[in-house]
Amino acid sequence: MTKNVNLYVARRERDMHQKEIAKMIGMHPQTYHEKERGKKDFTISEAKMLAQIFDCTLNDLFMEDKLKELS
Repeated sequence: MTKNVNLYVARRERDMHQKEIAKMIGMHPQTYHEKERGKKDFTISEAKMLAQIFDCTLNDLFMEDKLKELS
């Protein structure tokens, strides 16, 4: 697994902290941190909530990172 760079960028562009996002999706902040860093995977429902929060698609947040991981 790799760091979810697009997710990190989306969060930083909106000047949001990991704690805020974790609270919005009902997750412990440490768990969110591990998932954003790529140590754990987000569930589909968590990923959909993140896409709603950042007003983008799942591909915008995760696909480019996964393509880099495969190459």
